[in-house]
Amino acid sequence: MAILGFDLGGTKLASAVFTEDGKLIRKSILPLSKRKGQEVGQLITGTITEIINNSYDEGFRINSIGISVPGISHTSTGKVWAPNIPGWEDYPLLEEAESVSGNNVPVIIESDRACYIMGEVWQGNAKGCRDAIFLSVGTGIGAGILTNGEVLRGSHDIAGAIGWMALNSPFIDDYVNRGCFEYYASGEGIAGNARRRIKEDHENE
Repeated sequence: MAILGFDLGGTKLASAVFTEDGKLIRKSILPLSKRKGQEVGQLITGTITEIINNSYDEGFRINSIGISVPGISHTSTGKVWAPNIPGWEDYPLLEEAESVSGNNVPVIIESDRACYIMGEVWQGNAKGCRDAIFLSVGTGIGAGILTNGEVLRGSHDIAGAIGWMALNSPFIDDYVNRGCFEYYASGEGIAGNARRRIKEDHENE
């Protein structure tokens, strides 16, 4: 028995196969290479198909699939909102993943924030903790929050989406796509602000 896990980010898709006690069997990282919309979905479903088809030859059998997404997973519809992936405003990821996973292989989709902290509780620094926070800074910024032994999800599963916190005022249009905190402090935000500063310095010379 093995678990297939995906970590979808703004620039890459990481996949890994684990035993049920957390031993790593195989892993891979694929760049998104500016894919958007259904192209990203096809990258995920294609990887699921490839791993399942090769699993018997590699000596394992997939019995469940988990997908971590950089945004909000709507449990009632199976659709996903991911602001850093163009075309994923209401994307039917669960339906697509289940179409290739096989009838007896359940698929669960969670926000990356929930997955961060659950991973730490399972195998990482939060083992044995009932209250902990995992802060991730990448293409976006998110916080996985564990309180009293439970993942904090909040209204509409949006708890921990701290990239949208307001750090200053007034509000500017640049905050619409990524949020104020992410605009200044995420990986993309820091690089973008550096480019703007360089451009301004050249214009003022």
